[in-house]
Amino acid sequence: MSPVIQMKSLLTTFALTLLLIAATIKPAHAQNSPSLEVVTPTENQTVYGSKIPILFNVINFQLVEDTPGTKPQVGQGHILLWLDDQNPTTESATKVAADTFTYSDVAYGNHILVAELVASDNKPLIPSQKVTVNFASAAAPLTEDPKITSSFDKNTALVILVVVALVIVAAWWYTKDEDEETPNKKETKKVASGPKTKITRKTKSNSKKKRS
Repeated sequence: MSPVIQMKSLLTTFALTLLLIAATIKPAHAQNSPSLEVVTPTENQTVYGSKIPILFNVINFQLVEDTPGTKPQVGQGHILLWLDDQNPTTESATKVAADTFTYSDVAYGNHILVAELVASDNKPLIPSQKVTVNFASAAAPLTEDPKITSSFDKNTALVILVVVALVIVAAWWYTKDEDEETPNKKETKKVASGPKTKITRKTKSNSKKKRS
């Protein structure tokens, strides 16, 4: 192989190596550029309940409240948020200055969430940081039938009341029988003790006559 061909081969290999290195290394401005990510809900996720919590991940950007009339600062701004908005505009957007936000009383079904990171004057960033997420919401599944549980509770309470009532009636009836038997026993003792006392007195009087 001639020296010229070898030199060309070396230059070609060197050029390809530089291209590979350049493709893997991001520029400094790209590494420090702001970025927006919607952590929850995720794409095609089903959220149970009428409340939809939104969680963001914002990098290299400071979220501040929307204050009209103030001079925008580099690296500061907020998030514009739309839910099921067919014609999203700055005026119809919900302005969020935190990494969390919760929608309430959301109807069950399929939804489209759009979030965009903007500067303090609501102007889009360059490059644009806009995220779209498709998700669904549904009622939370029931672990048990509330009708069955309610019926069971009522039946159980009724049975307990009946048992308690029977116990009370039985106790009252048993006490009543004892009260009726007690006076009869006392009368029997009185009748039995009467003649014995008289007999004893007669015996004493007889013994006195005999002595006399």
